[in-house]
Amino acid sequence: MLVILAGFSSCEKDDDLYPQLGEDPRNISEILSETEDLSTFYQVLTEMELDSTLRSTTTYIVFAPQNEAFANVDLDGLSEEEYDNTILNHLLSTVTADFTSNLTTGYRTTMATGPNGTNLSLFINAEGTPTLNGTVQLVDGSSNRGATNGVLHVVNEVLTPPTILDHLEANPEFSMFLEAVEEAGLTEVLTVTEVTDEENPDYPVTIFAPTNDAFENSLSVLNGALGWESLDDIPAEVLQELLQYHIVQGTNTVSGETPGTEQTTMQGETFSISAQSVISDASYTNANFVQADIQATNGVLHGIDKLLLTEDVFQDYLDETLNIRERLEDTGFSMFLTAAEMTGLSGSLETDELTVFAPNNAAFEAFFGTIENYESLEDFDTQEELDLLRSVLEYHLHSGILLSSQLTDGTLTTVQGDLVTVDTGAGSLTPSHEAAQRANLGRTNIGGTNGVIHEINNFLVSDVDAEALGYPVPSTGGPEFGLEIYHDALNPDFWYGWTEPDFANTENVYSGDQSIRLDYAGYEALQIGNSDGADISGFTTVDFAAYSEAGTSILVYMNGQNSDGVVLTVPAGEWTRFSVPVADISTGATSLTEIAIQDQSGETGTIYYDQIGLDVTGGGNSAPSFDLPVYSDGIQSGFQDTWDGWGGTYTFNSTEVVQNGETSIKLEYFADSWGALQIGGADGVNATDYATFNFSAYGAPGSGTTPLVVGLAGVDDGVSVEVVEGEWTTYSIPVSSFPDTSLGEIRIKNNSAEATTIYIDNIGFNN
Repeated sequence: MLVILAGFSSCEKDDDLYPQLGEDPRNISEILSETEDLSTFYQVLTEMELDSTLRSTTTYIVFAPQNEAFANVDLDGLSEEEYDNTILNHLLSTVTADFTSNLTTGYRTTMATGPNGTNLSLFINAEGTPTLNGTVQLVDGSSNRGATNGVLHVVNEVLTPPTILDHLEANPEFSMFLEAVEEAGLTEVLTVTEVTDEENPDYPVTIFAPTNDAFENSLSVLNGALGWESLDDIPAEVLQELLQYHIVQGTNTVSGETPGTEQTTMQGETFSISAQSVISDASYTNANFVQADIQATNGVLHGIDKLLLTEDVFQDYLDETLNIRERLEDTGFSMFLTAAEMTGLSGSLETDELTVFAPNNAAFEAFFGTIENYESLEDFDTQEELDLLRSVLEYHLHSGILLSSQLTDGTLTTVQGDLVTVDTGAGSLTPSHEAAQRANLGRTNIGGTNGVIHEINNFLVSDVDAEALGYPVPSTGGPEFGLEIYHDALNPDFWYGWTEPDFANTENVYSGDQSIRLDYAGYEALQIGNSDGADISGFTTVDFAAYSEAGTSILVYMNGQNSDGVVLTVPAGEWTRFSVPVADISTGATSLTEIAIQDQSGETGTIYYDQIGLDVTGGGNSAPSFDLPVYSDGIQSGFQDTWDGWGGTYTFNSTEVVQNGETSIKLEYFADSWGALQIGGADGVNATDYATFNFSAYGAPGSGTTPLVVGLAGVDDGVSVEVVEGEWTTYSIPVSSFPDTSLGEIRIKNNSAEATTIYIDNIGFNN
């Protein structure tokens, strides 16, 4: 009876055009067939065999265009799929037949489909005369036609399937986002369509659109820091990047598929969506879905309650809202900040105009691994020591604000009073202490309300503080080679080819004044040769140092025999010395016509080389001194090398790979043997008389990482260490760490079942 009563609300004229149910109730298809002004629509339905669908008992809402509405649409120009989808967009399968009095503003789902077969959304604006998708209106007095299987509403235009842009235009809640899209020149992105004859990687699109409330709230927050009172105040390029950060191309991601995902945006950055559907952008404030799954023909639109911020915009916001101390905390310089708090510098960092050259946490760790008088910040515990630490920190501060673009070559005065030297071309700072390392700039222009922070990768050590810190005085001249190939310059007897290295690089040097910088494409090499063929019959190792910021792998080979080369791993962010046995890469040759060090990553990158030669014989590579030496070019101090050990072959006078001097111990462990080198203890010697047990180890090429267990009393339980392939590593183990210190036997055991080869050198105890 509800349907019948609703039908009687029409005026008398409409009763003639659209007869009511009365005592002869009809279904929607029958009503359409008997209504002259809807004949075109009914004809189309019949051609699509939808007239029978609208005779069924399923409940439908039908928005039927008047005949004259079809004059404004070129149906003949549509593909069959587009044609069918256009007609289906007028049909809603529902459980309630909504009359105009029951229509509410919001989204309904039509029988038309978009990407992945998802049904299209229809936006109904029920304010005043109901409007559909922003442009189509219900014909006054021609709606609410009740049927046995639903309700029929007459509309004045054809409901063409909407694009995302159409949906934004239809819903006034997205008017600010729409305005921003238009100002940013991104409307074409939101109208992208599927290309039938070739794949379109930008189709479909998923849009995360802030509502007007979200836009206004976000702008009110940003206005105080950035002066963005309205969209017009946002720089054009920034606005475009912000909008692109809300667009994900090439996917139609409905809300049910988003939890626990990371979305890569058109702008290039990503944001994540948690399992609880909370959106995390670059800022500290999360966003939430307020209207999900607004489906269009070319993608899907989600309404969210916040403007998503890119990393650059958020950092600009922080620049204007946080002081330098807060920015140090915000950007992860925790050790620098702790040191500042210990020394009373926090107040200056909050109020003074400063440029801070802030060592990152890794630089702090390296600093304490280098200086001899302090091992950590906790060791600065007297007022005199805290004053020293303050001086060290003030050497990293400049009074005034200098952006990276304002740095100039030459000296710069620090708050401490001493100078640092700036090299803008190399992007580096050189401290006044000659032996101290230079620092390279990392992240720059991290702004604050009272200054700017530039990240550096090393500590700056001044002449004023070096002695008190115990900064080591290095040996001079670098290593000495039996055959020197490169030390601050290429040996004039050698040529180079394949690539164009910089042999006079000063921005990253292992020792001396210069190194080799090689900017390479995949699999390119540093190639150095000798036309006459250098005699290498008396040499045992090829030695060099390498540095890669990101880490990489390299192939070292001689005389063009790349299939007989050795692959080495260069760790990230540190200089590493390599010593490659000549026998492993020479294929028996006694003359050197060419040596090549070739990239194995296949990527584009930069690598630095320094101190290249054959056989290190002295200079900066002098042997360490011990209070109780055990091995240095042979067994020392009454220790015994007559023990055989087990599970391997052990050579105490190997000349293949030597850290210092003439010989080392070669340990060839057998597979599945868990073998161990044994050195007999010296009579009357007790390990507890010493503080540390020290030795150096080298993993042969191809050995990978070798786990060892080191013991002092002939037992299998001891201290675990790992030996790295292709480089010498020095270990200093507190004697107190060993479970038994009776020193009846020194045992170095392979703690794996793998066959492997390592070399041991410079064994001894120190107080």
